[in-house]
Amino acid sequence: MQLDWDPEVDTPATIAIIGGGPLGVEAALYARFLGYFVMLFDQRKVGDSLTGWNQAAFRNATDDLLLKSSTAGSDASVPCWRDCTTPLGLAALEAQSGSAALPTSAGPVNYRDYVDKYLLPVARTDLLYDSIQVHARVISVSRVGCGPQDSCSLERRSEQEFRLLIDSKNRGEFTQLADIVLDCSGMFSSRRGLASGGSPAIGEGLSTNQMFFGKCDVRGTRRERFAGKHCLLFGSNLEACANALELLELAQAVPTTKLTWVIPKRLGTKGFQLATNLSPASAIPPAVQALIDRAKHAIDNELDHLVPLAAWGIEALNYNDLHWTIKLQTTEDETLEVASDVFINCAESSNQRRYLAELRVDAGLDTESALLATLTAEPHYYQLGQRAVGAGRMCTLQAGFEQIRRTFAAIGGRQELDLYATVKPREG
Repeated sequence: MQLDWDPEVDTPATIAIIGGGPLGVEAALYARFLGYFVMLFDQRKVGDSLTGWNQAAFRNATDDLLLKSSTAGSDASVPCWRDCTTPLGLAALEAQSGSAALPTSAGPVNYRDYVDKYLLPVARTDLLYDSIQVHARVISVSRVGCGPQDSCSLERRSEQEFRLLIDSKNRGEFTQLADIVLDCSGMFSSRRGLASGGSPAIGEGLSTNQMFFGKCDVRGTRRERFAGKHCLLFGSNLEACANALELLELAQAVPTTKLTWVIPKRLGTKGFQLATNLSPASAIPPAVQALIDRAKHAIDNELDHLVPLAAWGIEALNYNDLHWTIKLQTTEDETLEVASDVFINCAESSNQRRYLAELRVDAGLDTESALLATLTAEPHYYQLGQRAVGAGRMCTLQAGFEQIRRTFAAIGGRQELDLYATVKPREG
């Protein structure tokens, strides 16, 4: 692999990791085993994007909602604990508590158990606990001393540290310098704006912290946040379909629960269009198609607790006194105002990450340089997980672990470096 800069970075060095999902935590652990100083930032909590699927069977994929159906049955894609853990994670648990034992249930691993019994315990081990910052949103990533258009050589650019600006719930705004950045944020870390055409709605930025995002734990630990409330759901993707179905189930148990489902309109189509972001029907797993069909059936049957609305987008929204006031753009010239207690944002994902405006990450690489899939055009900035393979393909956890191994082999300057082969828990 020929590059105009040297990917090898010796310790002591600082690695910043964006995203506290499975690959973010595993990458942080790999870095700590190698002796790097690590800071992991997640805008919510570790594993939070997974817990919304609660007792659904954990699929051997990361950030790929095609395989996150709460209606899915057992098949070969449902992993056991061995498939969704690593020797490093088990060794860290064993060193912390003297045991790396995991449940021995013959059934498939579910999301709640995976987060509660593996991901969070690993994140809380002494190796990682002080390295993880939750409720810490990355506002921007830049390079000290040079912008994206500067004409300095890549070798010179690679020598400059990264500067991350973080908005933390506990600390407010602060900066962190890093030698390497690993972006494990997933494809759903950035969402399009709520207004027509995907731009931000008026008041969207000011009310972000009061919104729910993506698949919510409607029937689990957060049930009381939705029960008996008027919930407004925006979006047409699989997350939105699953949320709608679970909210309607909740309404059967708590009849005062109401759902207004705002489904974005599409040019050239009629009626309510669901899951238009998915691949052609022939490639959609049957369980996922069944979930979509159930959501369509709920819309078509005019259920008492459901009001579906088609709109081009949300023109403005405001959160005040624990209530939302939302102005929908229903036609090119007309708006409709709706009030609700809860707002769930399931807008489509965006490939644009606003925090990367000052870097060259998306500039592209030549074929020879792209042999390591996690590489970007910005020296020492790596993309792992779904971002490394793109939206059109699935990144399994096993593929993600291999990305971690290869990335650190490049950073360590030793292609044979493989901690997954050399570090083993005693119980393994």
